[in-house]
Amino acid sequence: MVRNKLGYLLFLIIAGFFAILYNEYFIGIIFLTAVVFPMVLLSIAVYCSFKVRIKLDSTTKTAGKREFLNLTVNLNNTSIFPIARMNIVIEYYNELSKEGNKESIQVTLDQKSSQNVSCQISSKYSGNVLFKVKSITLYDYFHIWSFTRKSKQEIPVTVLPETYEIPVDIIKENHFINIDSGIYSDNRPGDDPSEVFGIREYREGDKPNRIHQKLTLKQSQLMVKEFSEPVKEVIAVFLDLNCKGKYVTRLQILDGLLDCIISIAYNLIINQHRFKMFWFENNERKEGEFSVQTEEDCLAAIGQLLKLQFPVNNTSILTEQNRYGINKSYTHVIYITSEFREEDIFEWSRNHKDTFFTVLYINDLDKYPVNEKLKSVLYDFNIDLYEIDINNIESTIRAVGIA
Repeated sequence: MVRNKLGYLLFLIIAGFFAILYNEYFIGIIFLTAVVFPMVLLSIAVYCSFKVRIKLDSTTKTAGKREFLNLTVNLNNTSIFPIARMNIVIEYYNELSKEGNKESIQVTLDQKSSQNVSCQISSKYSGNVLFKVKSITLYDYFHIWSFTRKSKQEIPVTVLPETYEIPVDIIKENHFINIDSGIYSDNRPGDDPSEVFGIREYREGDKPNRIHQKLTLKQSQLMVKEFSEPVKEVIAVFLDLNCKGKYVTRLQILDGLLDCIISIAYNLIINQHRFKMFWFENNERKEGEFSVQTEEDCLAAIGQLLKLQFPVNNTSILTEQNRYGINKSYTHVIYITSEFREEDIFEWSRNHKDTFFTVLYINDLDKYPVNEKLKSVLYDFNIDLYEIDINNIESTIRAVGIA
């Protein structure tokens, strides 16, 4: 565009020279037209920039890592002038990984017309990605001037962690501790008369004391009450959100931590286990808690985690539980961490000897493995340890629960 300006300036100098040299009315008109013409072009560009309507849209609100997002920019030129060249800058930023980038799109638009422009963008890491139109730049027909204005159009897209299928049920039945959870199964009947699971028609072999008298008279056939099955498991998943290390390593650990969390959660859901997630939020100095029973609950919990600022030197959730949750009883505890805090782990285990305790340690195992002596001590404490390698996430997560 600088070249065009210099070229037009040279044209004005030559036109001015001839206007002075010949002092003719016609030559003077040409010179004045040449002087005014760029101002007219700039005015048209400014006018058109405010007559262009832009809407940012996406085919989906959620996506997977490295999955291309189809982002659509809907353009509508309501002016009477065609647009020879328009440059749209789209900026996107991952709020979790703090990574961002820009994409530039160039288009032309006829007068009183609409156009949809698509672009494909992917994210290497999970997190909430905010897409927004940073600026719109319109150029005049001779590319002498340009006019840029800001836009408030933005759209959020959630990039979900990768879910890896764990082939076995990671929860083993605990016969050492009997907890009355006060919760009953939604999927199968049982023998607890304190809660009615449902009512059905009589089948051969049903006990006479389960016949519902009123409904039997009303329906003119035998109707039987099904009692409920109490949930005997109280499962807690403790999430230690500390992520140390250099920037790239920290991002890998954080991303792997989220992959591990969602994979464990889906394994529990598929095998019909209710559970609670616990984490410690650094910015508000409070403990986060989320009850999970369905896939929708799991996605909601992951959505909350993606909004957090993952700390470097935060209080461990297990430290908090040792201080304030020592009287809580669980049949199973799954502890997911990138820092191996031996004192917290052994203190929890000593205070909850009947609880099945599983530790999932995620890190760069080439640099920070768990030594064999410590593994032996964990075995003596009946603590199951599974090591998740950030350089081999998929296979190490799939191996969880396999002896």
